[in-house]
Amino acid sequence: MSDIRDFVMGHPLFCHHDHHVSFQDFDAGRDGYDHKSLLGYATADLVTAAGPGVPAELAVDRLAEYWPAICTTGYGRAVDLTSRELFGLEYTEENWPAITDALQDAIATKSAAEVYEDLVHERAQNRWTIQDGAFRLGNEGALRQDAYPDSYAFAFRIDGLLAMTDAVVIDALERHTGLNVYTLDHLVDALNLAIDEFQETGRLASIKIGMAYQRDLTVGDPTYAEAEAAFVRIRNRKVFWDGIQQNSGAVDAAASRNLGDYVLHRLIQRAADEGLPVQIHTGYLAGNWGSLAGTKALHLLPIFDKYRTVRFDLFHASWPWASELGAIAKNYPNVWADMCWAWAMNPAESERALSEWLDGVPYTKIFGYGADTTYPWCNVGYSLQAKIGIARVLEAKVAAGYYSEATACEVAECILLRNGEEFYGLD
Repeated sequence: MSDIRDFVMGHPLFCHHDHHVSFQDFDAGRDGYDHKSLLGYATADLVTAAGPGVPAELAVDRLAEYWPAICTTGYGRAVDLTSRELFGLEYTEENWPAITDALQDAIATKSAAEVYEDLVHERAQNRWTIQDGAFRLGNEGALRQDAYPDSYAFAFRIDGLLAMTDAVVIDALERHTGLNVYTLDHLVDALNLAIDEFQETGRLASIKIGMAYQRDLTVGDPTYAEAEAAFVRIRNRKVFWDGIQQNSGAVDAAASRNLGDYVLHRLIQRAADEGLPVQIHTGYLAGNWGSLAGTKALHLLPIFDKYRTVRFDLFHASWPWASELGAIAKNYPNVWADMCWAWAMNPAESERALSEWLDGVPYTKIFGYGADTTYPWCNVGYSLQAKIGIARVLEAKVAAGYYSEATACEVAECILLRNGEEFYGLD
């Protein structure tokens, strides 16, 4: 093993993106954790391997049939890395009962907080985590201080306002804030109040935009009048007849777009006012059958140009458009390129992307890792996967004579940890 590989493999990480369950939810699911709990994103590859007409639940039920076809993918390799590192067992059918027993034994006498400390901090070496999923409307535990480790900071996310077709998310905003939302100005006031409440916890790290799952990333700049007309149309979609709530008809795409774009601008302006970073999902979508057509980071160029003081963290290497993200990060001083989740999606492409980015983008503008998982044990395999790929890239730079070992270690220190600490003000 090379010196640079030793340095990378032993280095703590900044996890730029995760969806971990809370301590309370972890405890509620204890009895159900088995070898399938290690699968994470591999479930989507099982569905792909099964072919059309096989739902996810059935594909997972047929794990023994489809696992051989996916054990070689990035998702599959992450599962095997986790099992080998934690339990010394290859993830194979004959070992699944032993893996389940080992997992249950590992958590049986530990509190949820101790499990997270052991797996996330000690084994996966994740020093800091930006958690996505807690600070959302409707999550009763969103403001709790005892739901996650102290090393977690949080992203505020309200994608429902960015692709509205009815008033359901407005109702949720009303319930959460206690405000009546009858006008566009009321909507903005309620949105800002929700952000205020989360910010008062002292753990708000960023604004997260995940609207790529509901709509494309092309963003217009509607006038107040256009957005107000759209709000009225959507808000008035609810009518009452004989005391029963009914829908008054479909909302056209233009109205939804105008209101969503207006709210997006208000969110980014709030980030500008507060000095908060903005995280944006770009590229590949989790699961199966997702539409990739509108997820290119290139669609966001007018936003980057308009909000030049806002720091944008663009997720997932924008795969399969990683080269485009590299060009954007090179050209726009307010854009950082983030490899969270990318190492699991496609390790070979991630290595190529990182090598290419390092040739074109200041390494202080690259974030090397984010697990993007649900359960803490998954971070062990995902962090190893990222470190292996990063070490390989830096070894190649040294072997080619482009970097000294000292330079390679400096690059590793930054993309693994320091860039994230400086970006989010954590130390």
